[in-house]
Amino acid sequence: MQDYYEGLASGRDGRHEDALTSFSRALASDPTLAIAWVGRGFALGKLGRYEEEIECCDKAIQLDPRCADAWVNKGFACGMLDRFDEKIACCEQALQIDPENATAWNNKGVALGMLKKFEAEIRCCDRALEIRPRYLSAWVNKGFACGKLKRFEDEAACYDRALKIYPFYQSALLKKGIAQINLKNYEEAIETLDRTLAIEHRNARALYRKGLALSMLGRHADAIGCLEQALEIDPSIADAWVVMSNSCFMIGRLEESARAFDQAYYLDVKDVRTGVVKGLSLLKNGKFDDALRSFSDVFGILLR
Repeated sequence: MQDYYEGLASGRDGRHEDALTSFSRALASDPTLAIAWVGRGFALGKLGRYEEEIECCDKAIQLDPRCADAWVNKGFACGMLDRFDEKIACCEQALQIDPENATAWNNKGVALGMLKKFEAEIRCCDRALEIRPRYLSAWVNKGFACGKLKRFEDEAACYDRALKIYPFYQSALLKKGIAQINLKNYEEAIETLDRTLAIEHRNARALYRKGLALSMLGRHADAIGCLEQALEIDPSIADAWVVMSNSCFMIGRLEESARAFDQAYYLDVKDVRTGVVKGLSLLKNGKFDDALRSFSDVFGILLR
């Protein structure tokens, strides 16, 4: 078991290659050790090798069908491969074994959200939070689902709960800023996004959203400054080019406005082509629900 415990220690330190080596050694000594298969799979997942993680979890489940961690980790890997129905099935297997498994409830909620079942996602997050009230990910995921249902006050409140637990949670700060923009609380949004940028000053998404909030306040010159920074970091944000075009137009910089609009249109055309090709490929492989989601994304771009 020494190799197994070394694998756990390496994983906790973020040394996933070392963890993988240790778990592999443990399994060479005892290939029936289900928890080592789980650990090996977890290390593989951290290295982005999700198909192999699933294989390890399946080995663990063959050895111990009631290993809830194996079902949870397999579900996570399925989700990373966009196999959300399988992820839900894995979480449900874990919850049959351990109904108080907050991670399984949260992960099931995430998968439901990816399938656009946002009310169901909220119910899963609420169940996870009954079990673990300080579960940061569950608060953020619940907030995201509330936002998708346009319940922006509830969304912001969820992010506030997460930020009370960990004030420097960057994802919660950024999403709270977006919720405040949706509530038209632009000054508050700028303050929140400035907190995000204090943590990571080159966060392109935060700079874009701050630029959007400034433009909505009519502060177009300030907005352009933020948007220029965002687009220097990530020129692929089509919406940032749209806001840049509008702000340039509003202060009479017409040539720059036209160039920004052209860039937004160019990016949209690329996204449309990519989405259509992906959708057709999914259809050929019989993945009709995934294909529908891809085509829906395309229509969203065209209608923007």
